[in-house]
Amino acid sequence: MRVAVMMMLLPALLRAAPECKASCRLTNISITVESEECGSCITINTTSCSGLCQTQERVYRSPVAPYVQNTCNFREWTYETIQLTGCPAGVDSSFTYPVALSCECSQCNTDSTDCGALSMQPSSCHMYSHY
Repeated sequence: MRVAVMMMLLPALLRAAPECKASCRLTNISITVESEECGSCITINTTSCSGLCQTQERVYRSPVAPYVQNTCNFREWTYETIQLTGCPAGVDSSFTYPVALSCECSQCNTDSTDCGALSMQPSSCHMYSHY
């Protein structure tokens, strides 16, 4: 009886496997931008990369062989610029941000990228009160 149930469940589990796997892919995110000079706060919708990359932990870490752990990074990207509202004369009202076009699992380049995890805390201009 158990074998019959397992055989019936196997196709469903195989179909669900890709959905359960959080692979490196494009994802929609929101960025909150606050400008004290312009007195404005806006939320920008853009794309970023998120997900898991397969990695293996070595049993022994050699002091001569570098340890590389791949992370989910931008493969291709572009930049978009918006104009902030309410800026006084002489203040640069432009804000430029990256937009991911494709993603890949690769070593994070710390020279050009903040390789830390993104905060899952809600982002809001109202969180930071000015006294």
